[in-house]
Amino acid sequence: MARKAIDLGPNLEFDSISSAKSYFGAMLKDAPLDADVPADQFQALKYLYEEYCKRTNWPVPAAPAAFYATHERAKGYTTKCFGVRFQDGSVTRFSLDKALSAVATSA
Repeated sequence: MARKAIDLGPNLEFDSISSAKSYFGAMLKDAPLDADVPADQFQALKYLYEEYCKRTNWPVPAAPAAFYATHERAKGYTTKCFGVRFQDGSVTRFSLDKALSAVATSA
């Protein structure tokens, strides 16, 4: 199987999905719940989220204003994920694994 790389711009190039997951996963793991990530992490997450939405044709209601760690809950599980707050006040969350898979390209 071909290796998948991720290129989100300068200083955000990864030779594999797993290396990108290590980078972004550390942000998620270390982020306190419901607190906005710092500016440098915001920019990296913005590049990832916008590319993810572009590649999947996902509609974005407004520009992202903040990213934060939150819990996604469903029957039988809870998992930590990134939440997105948009400039229009709306919110959503996104899966790091799905985003990274969507933006990866064959190397």
